[in-house]
Amino acid sequence: MRERLDRTDLKIIGLLQKDGRMPSSEIAKKTGVSEATVRYRLKKLIDGKFIQIVAAGNPIKLGFGIAANIGLYIDSSQTDDIIQALKKLERLSYIAQMTSDPTIELETFVESIDELHQLLSKIENIKGIQRIETTFIRRIIRERYDWGTPDHISVFQENANRVNNSKGE
Repeated sequence: MRERLDRTDLKIIGLLQKDGRMPSSEIAKKTGVSEATVRYRLKKLIDGKFIQIVAAGNPIKLGFGIAANIGLYIDSSQTDDIIQALKKLERLSYIAQMTSDPTIELETFVESIDELHQLLSKIENIKGIQRIETTFIRRIIRERYDWGTPDHISVFQENANRVNNSKGE
């Protein structure tokens, strides 16, 4: 059974999306639950891989001179093997399977064109990759992490819980 999140969990996530350093005591005040409850729920959210709390650095200011998107056109019968091989490449910060071509989208931040060449050479050698398109990111206009939570899910789940509880479950 999939873990269910309620409004309190979603409020905690929303607050942390705005300020990942917010103390549990402040989250408790803003959500109306105890600090112990916040700590318990944070552990549940992190252990369940709903969230991770990290410092989101600016790759360009940190010295990665090249930001690139890489699109892969692949033999669809090799998708799982290709994904497993890509997951082993540490320089890839983003790997996504798409619904159209390119089938797989990647993002990388590297220090030099030589480092990008080395990465692309490793990707080219993965069996099942038919074509690679690389585009450079000229500048990052917006990168946000406070995109919110799907509140409608918690409302639906709370209503379902009420119905189940009224049936004696």
